[in-house]
Amino acid sequence: MIRVKGDLAVRSGLNFARLEGDWYRPEEIFKADSHGWPGDWEGRVILALTMLEQATHRTSAYLDEIMSRLHSHLNERGYFGIILPDNTFDEQHFSGHSWTLRALSAYYKYKKKPETLAILKRMVENFLLPVKGSFALYPIEPGKRFEAKTPWILSHLQTKTKHHAETSDAGCAFMMIDGATEAYELLRLPELRELIDEMIDRYMEADLKALNIQTHATLSAVRGILRLYEITGEKRYLEIALERYKLYRKEAWTECFGNFNWFGAPRWTEPCAIIDSFIVAVTLWKSTCDPSFLNDSHLIYYNALCHGNRINGSFGSDRCCGALEADDNLFLSPINYETYWCCTMRGGEGFARAIEYCCFTEGNTILLPFYHSFEAMLTLENGDITFEAFSHYPLRNHVEISIKDAKLKAPCRFSLFIPDFAGNISLKFNGEKEQLELHNGFVSIERIFKQGDIITLDLDMSTRCEETRFDNCVRGYHKFFYGPMLLGRKASVEINSMDGNRFENYAESRYKSADTVLIPADAELIRIDDGKFQVAGTKIELTCLCDVRDMTSEDTMRQMLFRGEYEESN
Repeated sequence: MIRVKGDLAVRSGLNFARLEGDWYRPEEIFKADSHGWPGDWEGRVILALTMLEQATHRTSAYLDEIMSRLHSHLNERGYFGIILPDNTFDEQHFSGHSWTLRALSAYYKYKKKPETLAILKRMVENFLLPVKGSFALYPIEPGKRFEAKTPWILSHLQTKTKHHAETSDAGCAFMMIDGATEAYELLRLPELRELIDEMIDRYMEADLKALNIQTHATLSAVRGILRLYEITGEKRYLEIALERYKLYRKEAWTECFGNFNWFGAPRWTEPCAIIDSFIVAVTLWKSTCDPSFLNDSHLIYYNALCHGNRINGSFGSDRCCGALEADDNLFLSPINYETYWCCTMRGGEGFARAIEYCCFTEGNTILLPFYHSFEAMLTLENGDITFEAFSHYPLRNHVEISIKDAKLKAPCRFSLFIPDFAGNISLKFNGEKEQLELHNGFVSIERIFKQGDIITLDLDMSTRCEETRFDNCVRGYHKFFYGPMLLGRKASVEINSMDGNRFENYAESRYKSADTVLIPADAELIRIDDGKFQVAGTKIELTCLCDVRDMTSEDTMRQMLFRGEYEESN
């Protein structure tokens, strides 16, 4: 069991509280959708509350009541929304019901209520399995998708915001790979496995770039494919997941490690996809032992995910910093302050996974891939151990692991991740230096630990400068880091808000960035506080994106990309 503390406890607690607000209560969630995504809102909030309740060990105010009402909102065939004519399939219905299948699966694994499994099985049989044979006909010809004569109703032009109206969520049908594989993990129906392979085959035939496929759908599909790999052990699924993740990372990563919402269309980031990318990166590390994926996950979490998390616990979209086609692409700031109809709910799984990822066990080895503060009570092959990890990483360099109780019959091992950006490291046991041997990105210490033992790790992180480098991003600029943390200069901004109907009632901010600065790549950065640095010889200050004392608010705007000589504007 893990009990999280520190900044992750704050962020997960704020998000949990936000998900008990008006929009997410039992009387609201079943009538919330008005844009043709049945099962989406319901599934996302049930999944988020189920995972947060388990991760934080706090009982949700409304989760069980929501579940008690669910069956009365399903149609006569046992799923959400209207019943379409036979051999007609709406991809938005499949996207939405993927979240419902995941939510039902997660809730059943947690609560073990047979009625939940019965609803899941009926939904698979009556909603999902009838598409078997038609997923192979999902239209993927660039420029002609909407004209093709197929059984599919494609994602319609959106009206949530005036920007969204210019596109559709192309490829959102492939999100169902995620929900279908989670249902398959429980049901193990052979016909469902055949359908999943059909979906994956069509997904791999699609040219994601040419079709401007939604990156959220892309990464959700990858998560489902990785789940199938974990279930079956078949290497081809891992190879598919690696190929698609590397394509996403190459073509649709912003310079701040967020996402382009669509391949080739960098209009905003979407925390739904950012959270997907974080989970995919960690899962790929688990599947390959390649530490580069953990390095990615640190960069994603401490920059993109933390910035997308707002001061009220919600999540919203940001500028695609660095993207060639984006406006004011030197800056990072909210585009949509709170995307309460999707991203805030996805935050629940994001933080629940971050808590889960605090430590892993393999036999008698305890792996720490991240350095949050937490307490863990674990049962290993050799006995039981309770320890507390304390850290302000990445704001500070020191990590301490204190053994609170141990009943071990033989040695166990702690393995601690050393990120690429860690610099020189020092590992000590009860104050005495340990010999360092790096293996797959981890250093290890093995003992029959006893109460009072202390392991300390010092990472000696420092500042560095990197050139902009991602495909489809600007060249000739650079960015500054401390460890995994990007550093940016806060800009003075002016906000104009626009109000509209239910889905448009948010602060859609238009920023006037009038105070860019020039900082050369070889500038000396002097640390003046946790996560805060001053450019030597100037009054310019650079701050990180992950300080819980400085979470993203509506007027948060930072210049993240720099070039040239010192020159402060007025």
